Amino acid sequence: MQQRWWTIYGDARLNHDVAAAFAHNPDLAVIAARLARADAQVASARASSIPTINLGLGHRDGRKREADFGPYALAPWESRGQFSWEIDLSGRLRATTRSARHARDAAFWDVHAARLQLASRIAATRFNLYRFNTEIALLKQSTGASQETLQALRARANAGIIATSTYHRQQAEHEKFTRQLVGVNRLRDITVVQLRTLVGGTMVSGTTRRQLPSPRDPSPLPLPQLLKASPTLLAAEARVRSAFQLEKSAKLDLLPSLRFKVSATGAASSLTRPYQVWQHQVGPSLDIPIYDPTRLAKIKLRRAETQSAAAQYRSAVLTVLGEVDQARISMQSRREQLRIVQRELASMQETRRYAAAQLKAGVTSQIEYLDTERRWLDAKRSEAAIQQALLIDHLHLIKALGGAS
Repeated sequence: MQQRWWTIYGDARLNHDVAAAFAHNPDLAVIAARLARADAQVASARASSIPTINLGLGHRDGRKREADFGPYALAPWESRGQFSWEIDLSGRLRATTRSARHARDAAFWDVHAARLQLASRIAATRFNLYRFNTEIALLKQSTGASQETLQALRARANAGIIATSTYHRQQAEHEKFTRQLVGVNRLRDITVVQLRTLVGGTMVSGTTRRQLPSPRDPSPLPLPQLLKASPTLLAAEARVRSAFQLEKSAKLDLLPSLRFKVSATGAASSLTRPYQVWQHQVGPSLDIPIYDPTRLAKIKLRRAETQSAAAQYRSAVLTVLGEVDQARISMQSRREQLRIVQRELASMQETRRYAAAQLKAGVTSQIEYLDTERRWLDAKRSEAAIQQALLIDHLHLIKALGGAS
């Protein structure tokens, strides 16, 4: 699996943002903490198969009466020692430990899936920022040209050369450009805030770039390789294995269990005196379950959990395959749209030059020239929007492939 797939975009700022997010993003830290908890659960499951040794000290005061009703004073101070070891003949404890290990694997792949999701969101936010910067530059260019036209029309309207309505129509067009510029500036500022939040609150730089990258397409992966590359699928598969081992452990719990136990107890009337009473027990004990509704119900519960995990895995596989196909179809369509709008821009560029020459020669009006500029601006903004959408589809494909590039 490609661990640094975002470097294919050749953007140093994006690389810096992803590194900062991996170090400071709090949501990612929460998921990483789950991995630490899963490690502790593995240790806890493994500890159930290890012998236990206990020591104790207590005080008791009372009397003991035998069948002849003769009272006996009990030594109030008691010390205890115990050694206990459940011998895992059936393999129940080993199955529980394997289940915990698979659950830990699921948590591990969850971290990778979260890193993949976070890096793709940062890249998408960066690309949105670059697109808005491009639109702002185009709108400023058109607003400046519109301002010059507006000043010229104002002078002509004051001189009575043109109708006042012509000037006001141009003024409305200029206000439209200004309104759009304010709106895109707002979106750009919000995008910067979103980017800062994703990287964990650290300051971001390189927010004035306009150029969108043009990365190569990821290589197609056969299904077996895709199943091993996607952290989402690997986590779902690990959960199936974990649930299966828990079901196996529940079934093995119906078999007899053997425990070896050694215990010793000593009692005295005070802590400073020798023990007056000694009692010890040594030997194995065999637990043979005959009918235990709780254990039988637990098997049904674990079987249902296994079936649920398997269904979720199948759903995850279909989802990932669908995402791969959708991303490839969208990318193909975006590329065709981009070629069309670029041909449109090439034609409009010639029209633009012709309109400028006509305006300079006095053959056409400023309004007609500005209308050509406006249509050219709309086409340029469409080009930027399609390029950005193509990059988002590219990100979706990389994410569906598990970070492979």
